[in-house]
Amino acid sequence: MPKTSTEHDIARRVQIVAAAARCFARGGFAATTIPDIVRDAGLSTGSIYHYFNSKEQLFLAVVTEYVAVYDEAFFTELQRQGPPLARLEAALLHLQEELAAQSPTRARIALELWSRAHDAPDLHAWLAEARERRIAAVVGLLSELCAAGELSSAEVADGAARLMALADGLVVQRACADFAALPGMPLAAGLRGLLGSRTS
Repeated sequence: MPKTSTEHDIARRVQIVAAAARCFARGGFAATTIPDIVRDAGLSTGSIYHYFNSKEQLFLAVVTEYVAVYDEAFFTELQRQGPPLARLEAALLHLQEELAAQSPTRARIALELWSRAHDAPDLHAWLAEARERRIAAVVGLLSELCAAGELSSAEVADGAARLMALADGLVVQRACADFAALPGMPLAAGLRGLLGSRTS
């Protein structure tokens, strides 16, 4: 059976995004051109512009597809039933495992996202929304710990910012070094630093 138009479009879009990801990871956003992506994808320039209006739009598609460290499983762990501390530990463990398994290509694209977000409005908006979502999720859980007497109200927002800053720093480290060889569990250590002896 021949592919339907929708199936063809999906497959072609996946092909273009994968080629763009390779190019952006190799040369960075600024140095990568549409002709570079055309050559890598083995398609025509018209094919690229049929699906994406600009290099910025294509890069955002790459980011959406490849920069998924804070994936739905991370938020699912935070929202499960059960003790809030156990849920936070499970979410941070999942995040740590995702970072360790992240390919160099994905790690470099994450770094490119942060380096370009200051002057690309669409990227800035995407990154700001993603950051607000994860901060809000962690603040919500730390608020449960505050209600249970495990944290002070002053520590809630500060603690969420500290944990996410540590996680983001590990994303940068993954882009620059062999994160898989990193000993220990730095996110768990960060949680212990926030809560002291109350963590398991």
